[in-house]
Amino acid sequence: MLNALILPVVVPKASEVLAGRLRELIIQGRIAPGEFLPSERELVVESGLSRTSVRDALRVLETDGLITTKVGRTGGSMVTLPGRASVARSVELFVRTHGIRLESLLECRVAVEPTLARLAAKNRTQAQLNEIIAIHETFVRSVDDVPNYKNINLDWHLAIARASANEPLMALMEAVSMPIRDAMDYRHVTTPELRQGAVRAHTVILKAIIEQDGDAAFKRMERHVSAYRDIATRPDAADGSTGQSDA
Repeated sequence: MLNALILPVVVPKASEVLAGRLRELIIQGRIAPGEFLPSERELVVESGLSRTSVRDALRVLETDGLITTKVGRTGGSMVTLPGRASVARSVELFVRTHGIRLESLLECRVAVEPTLARLAAKNRTQAQLNEIIAIHETFVRSVDDVPNYKNINLDWHLAIARASANEPLMALMEAVSMPIRDAMDYRHVTTPELRQGAVRAHTVILKAIIEQDGDAAFKRMERHVSAYRDIATRPDAADGSTGQSDA
C-alpha cells in the first residue's frame, strides 16, 4: 500500500538548473540585452558544475533565443531577446512535426484574422496602409497568374497582421499561414470566379481599414476567411468546383 503512494522522483539535470537560473536573470533584466554572460570558465567556478554541463546550459539558452554565441578572443555568450520570428518558427515547427490537420489550421485562421483586421483598422499607420493598398493593387492584377496570386494573397493578409500592432497574434498568424499555403494546391480550390470573389472581399476589407471601421473590418474578414475554410475543406474541393470566396 505504501509503495502505491510513493511516486517516481524526477531530478532535473544540472545543466537545466543552471539554464533556468540564467534564464530568470535575463527575463528579470538583471543581465540586459547586449551584455555578455560570464565566460564558460567563470560559470564553471561559480556554479561548481562541469564544463560539459555549463556548455549544455548555454546551448539551451541559445535554442531559446536568449543568447548568441560569438567566437574569438572578444567572443562569448551575448544576451539577446527572442523576436517574433522565433515564436513563429517554434509554432510552425510544432504544426509541421505534429501533423496538425489543415482543418485545424484554417479554424485557427478564422479565429485570429478577424481580430487582426479589427486591430489593423484601429492601429494602422499611414505607411502600413499604403503598403496594404499597394499589395492589393498588385493582387488585383495577379488573378490570372495562380502562383503569383497565391503569394501576393499571403503577403496581403500578413501586411494586415503587421498593422494590428499585436505581436502575439502576428506571430501566430505568421506561423499558421505558411503551412496552410504549402498544404493547399490552389488549382484545386480556386477558379477565376473565386479569385474575382477574393478581390471583391479584399476590397471591402480594405475599405473598412481605410475608414478605420474596426467592426466592419472584423465582420468582412470573418466572412472572407470562413468562406475559404468551407471551400477548402469540403469533399468536392479537389474537383475545382466553384464556391463563395477564395482567401
